[in-house]
Amino acid sequence: MALVAISATIALALAFSSPAVADLAYSAEKINGIIVDGLADDWSGVSGLTISLVNPFSPSEQMVDGLTVKVAYDDANLYMLALVDDDFNYNATDHKKSGAIAVQWQIDSTATTEMGGGLGNVDIWHWELDSGPFEPAGGPTFGTGNDPEGNFDDEWANSTSNRFDDTMMNELFGVWSHTNMSAENATGTWIFEMRRTLTTSDTLDEDYQFSAGDTVGMSFAYWDADQTPAGWTAWGHFSSCKEPTAPYDFSWINVTLEPVVLPQGPPGPEGPAGPTGLAGPQGPAGSDGAQGPTGATGPEGPAGESGPAGAADLASTAASYAGIGVGVVALIVAFVAVFRRPGG
Repeated sequence: MALVAISATIALALAFSSPAVADLAYSAEKINGIIVDGLADDWSGVSGLTISLVNPFSPSEQMVDGLTVKVAYDDANLYMLALVDDDFNYNATDHKKSGAIAVQWQIDSTATTEMGGGLGNVDIWHWELDSGPFEPAGGPTFGTGNDPEGNFDDEWANSTSNRFDDTMMNELFGVWSHTNMSAENATGTWIFEMRRTLTTSDTLDEDYQFSAGDTVGMSFAYWDADQTPAGWTAWGHFSSCKEPTAPYDFSWINVTLEPVVLPQGPPGPEGPAGPTGLAGPQGPAGSDGAQGPTGATGPEGPAGESGPAGAADLASTAASYAGIGVGVVALIVAFVAVFRRPGG
């Protein structure tokens, strides 16, 4: 393993208690078809988060950009792929001479990355390699969080001095490999592939329960078998560090399980018309409207027939005829007188 020395030293208290100086987050997508088999080919379409690993007790020891993490989920499980750039060390009879990892999830919002820091519970997936490459580890058959065969343990803690196997079942499953297992110390990359059911049988606040839309704090630790001739020590691990320069930031990496947003489909066909409903009751009569304007005068109609003469007209006619009769008598008298003159 290559260690990068930096010209800075700090007190351990600062390394643990300094406030976050970097904002680092990861979005886990819902993806189907991931098979936990120790191979990374089915993760090719999943984005990863690359981060440095720093020894919190000796910050000058660093694996710059040494870790790439990918997280995904489906309807049943959460999946994780951890790629650690380091040489190959594996000893089938002494796991301290093999690489080892731990993934930590924040159960209580007050818990810190120092195994809870005495402020709350954390969920720990702790894997010491007692299983060989491409051999499954973990599993629910042992009744508690302990895995006595592959040593992929489901644990919880609330402080660095208070770490236990889960009381209830171990729902973890993992397979590891390395890109170059040709010889001891061969250069390459560790492949740690893991899954766990989204929710577990735990009722004691020892497991984090995952669901779409949630955001949870995550941190990562790696133990290097080259730390000492006898292998790694418990306190010799490297931790995920969001800011690998002083004052260093070992705080939680926020992982969000992004919910699936389905695109809106085309509108469906129009359904048949429903039956006509019953007529409602007649509403009250409305108020009278305003008087409209007077229309134009129409054309004059034809004259009607003359009616019978009235009483006054009859009297006038009789008088007229009487006058004519008198005149005629006078003419006759005058005529007779002319013819009777003497000598005539």
